[in-house]
Amino acid sequence: MTAFIIKLILQATLAFLIGTCLFDLVHYFLHVCLKSKYKILKVIGSFHLAHHRFYSPSLKIEKHWATQNLLYHVLIEYIIQMAGILLCLWFLQPWAVVMAASLQTFIFIKVCINRGVDPHHQAFAKLPSSRGGVFVSAEYHAQHHLQMNHCYSSYIKLIDYLFGSGQYLKGKHIAITGASGALGSNMKKLLEKEGAHVTTFKFGVDYDYDNYEKLKGPLANTDILLLCHGSKLENAQQANCDSFISIIELFKSVRKRELVPIEVWGVGSEIECHPCFGIKKLYPYADSKRNYARKAHEYFHDRDIQYRHLVHSAFISPMGPGLMTASFAARVTLFLIKRDFKYVPVTYTGFAFLNYLRFVFSK
Repeated sequence: MTAFIIKLILQATLAFLIGTCLFDLVHYFLHVCLKSKYKILKVIGSFHLAHHRFYSPSLKIEKHWATQNLLYHVLIEYIIQMAGILLCLWFLQPWAVVMAASLQTFIFIKVCINRGVDPHHQAFAKLPSSRGGVFVSAEYHAQHHLQMNHCYSSYIKLIDYLFGSGQYLKGKHIAITGASGALGSNMKKLLEKEGAHVTTFKFGVDYDYDNYEKLKGPLANTDILLLCHGSKLENAQQANCDSFISIIELFKSVRKRELVPIEVWGVGSEIECHPCFGIKKLYPYADSKRNYARKAHEYFHDRDIQYRHLVHSAFISPMGPGLMTASFAARVTLFLIKRDFKYVPVTYTGFAFLNYLRFVFSK
């Protein structure tokens, strides 16, 4: 009997999520319609704009749009979600479908009573950073209302995983350190291809370990900071830890905290969590990366900064050999970032996944 109930609950959950994903697909299509050259498609897409007027780009609830939002968004969303749930009658237990439909109806009634306000549509004076994960949070969905061309998902991020729409990069101002290196140069090319405006910071020209003053001006106009520099031998602690922290803290001080948090991508390493295997020349490098990882853990959980930790297995570069090219590592990195991964494991060893547990669960 217990096994049957568990099976029923799992099937009901699956039916509910299928219904929401069907709407997410329609939601994506509505935004495509808005950009269409065909008038009829633009008209179809324009009905959805009532929802974006109700929950405005300033992340405020505009109550005078509540009725239009209920008619042109909430009701349509409910009908499509119910259609997706009822389709599950072909392959799931009828009672599981009834449970999913009942839950969806309960949510619909509650949203109507609250005039369109629900846990995913809340007013924010300052948007906290998204916590990541497969499920959609209020902070994640709010990004869709800030910029309509990404974050389409409603409950789980399946559609954003499929279309790579969890991160919008076009027009963003991105500053990169280490852009002349193997990984940095490839990341620069990929980001520019996405339509981002990329500024590079060169060690010895724009900054050194004792002076970061020249970075103040450019950082004040930066949306995303990518720290991609490093050293395996010379000045490892300064290159891999101290300079990372100094530049991030400078970025936090000069970039005014507005509606959205500042964003930082920091390159780590799998050596944060695996031994040096007796290779003595790796000890300074390992120590520096582990020291930075402790501070990166704090950034990762800071709600005022959208921090993404990029952890790679060894790749081919002037710093040493590896089993993948820097170009491949960069492509996988951006692939995962565009799917809103906060912790980005680019690994063929699996060590990065072990490190993820420490980042998420350790104190």
